[in-house]
Amino acid sequence: MASAPLVSFMHTETDTQLASARALGFDKLMYGVDVLDGEIDPPLEIVAAGLTPAYMDTYVRRMREDPIRRMAARGEIPVTNTPLTYENTGGSLSIAKNRSLSSGDTSMLRWFLSQGVRTGVGFRIRMSHGRHASINFYSARGHAELDLDTAMQGLFLIGHQLHARIEPKLSKWPDRLLSGREAECLEWIAVGKSNREIAELLGISIDTAKEHIQSLFQKLRVHGRAQAVSRGHVLAYLG
Repeated sequence: MASAPLVSFMHTETDTQLASARALGFDKLMYGVDVLDGEIDPPLEIVAAGLTPAYMDTYVRRMREDPIRRMAARGEIPVTNTPLTYENTGGSLSIAKNRSLSSGDTSMLRWFLSQGVRTGVGFRIRMSHGRHASINFYSARGHAELDLDTAMQGLFLIGHQLHARIEPKLSKWPDRLLSGREAECLEWIAVGKSNREIAELLGISIDTAKEHIQSLFQKLRVHGRAQAVSRGHVLAYLG
């Protein structure tokens, strides 16, 4: 299980953007850095504004129950650099009208609604090596009470301004998701080498080679060599 994300409240970096979002009817925001597309594990880091520490503590503990995050991880809803908006009624989501939600999903939606999270607007900004910043704004108002077209355009700009202010202050994680040895194994996998051949080429035992390969599979969230090679090209580990 992934470790809990680092949660912070960077007031000097978020106050101006939160004030601009409030003028559009959105009084809460959350900025998170995820490792890979389709990721259900908690982000590496989260910056929140307009949300209390108590809310964030509960949300981090229940993050894997978030129906929006779960649907995005399964590819059922698009999460791209184009803003996505939804309305939460406490029992349904406007972006999942044709999908039956579980009792766990609706429990989480009711909790969101009780915390003033009714309408959400979110999008992401691509970062290096598969990471992306997920930027979300929340309102206690329903769609009918908001000028969504204007809000989405404004929040898109505010989100990019927010990213420019927050990104330099984030923790400095390793530049690359894979270790140097794992990346070498991936390169040899891409040219069709077996575990034994990779061990001989790298001067390590076959058991150690297998450990590196299993580790890179886990980090890339893949289930085999072909998927690993495909993901390696996407993340620029392979030319």
